[in-house]
Amino acid sequence: MRRKHISLFELALLEAQGYITIYCMSNPSTVRDMPAKIPEYYTNFQNLLLKYPRIPCESILDFIGCEYASDIEVRSRDDSGAITWILLYAKDKLKLQDRERAELSGKYVYVLTNEAYPNLCKVGKAVNPETRINGINSAGTVSEWILRFALPVTNDYKVENLVHRHLQEFRRDSDQGHSREFFEVDFETAVKAVEYFGKDFYAGESIIY
Repeated sequence: MRRKHISLFELALLEAQGYITIYCMSNPSTVRDMPAKIPEYYTNFQNLLLKYPRIPCESILDFIGCEYASDIEVRSRDDSGAITWILLYAKDKLKLQDRERAELSGKYVYVLTNEAYPNLCKVGKAVNPETRINGINSAGTVSEWILRFALPVTNDYKVENLVHRHLQEFRRDSDQGHSREFFEVDFETAVKAVEYFGKDFYAGESIIY
């Protein structure tokens, strides 16, 4: 992701005005003459790691979409006194709040299976997968579909579309002639596809039913 590189002064000004949250990946214990707010920025970064435990450390700032980057010159804590640079990243607070609201809204991409169709999986999206499966099974199905897996995401439309495109060659018609969400793949393959394309929109731990 491309970020706008700004001066440390501009970064501090945006923070003082309450527009951004700043993150620092460098452990303050390794820095001599540590700037006063670096521990706070490092704590912000650690909190991200706790909130999104499945996102790799090196990818998490891209994952939340930091818009700004800056750097600060410091001396290492060892006896060499070598000069190094600490990188700082920042996220627009309003956009961060929008993301958090989306995460709390409860959007899922799910995988269903059916004993009557052992070679098929149904991959769809829903605000509430349990309610969705009840609706599907109440529509006069001969054999009920079973909710097996659901992944909370920030953009269910995008993830579902990516998974459907990825599995396009395995798409099959249902008994009613509908083909949109039915794929001739095993359960594990369907789950791996949802997890892979959902990783950039991850909003919580996956659910295995």
